[in-house]
Amino acid sequence: MKIKYFAWIKDITNNEAEEINSEKINNLDQLKTFIIKKYPDLKKHFDKEVLRFAVNHEYIIENINLDTNDEIAIFPPVSGG
Repeated sequence: MKIKYFAWIKDITNNEAEEINSEKINNLDQLKTFIIKKYPDLKKHFDKEVLRFAVNHEYIIENINLDTNDEIAIFPPVSGG
């Protein structure tokens, strides 16, 4: 699956995007655990539930099953006027 990072999240990961190929990641919660282990500096943001997720261009607010062909975007809350 392809993971895309936006705004200051890509500064923490030093990546705009990456491919993750793991048979252990079958849902969004497992992906979050994987990302926290890989990028521990994101843990506090996951704990505060400030990060937003989109799977295949649709916002997701609950744990869903993921497919190896999915594209997941992770971004901070959007604000503006």
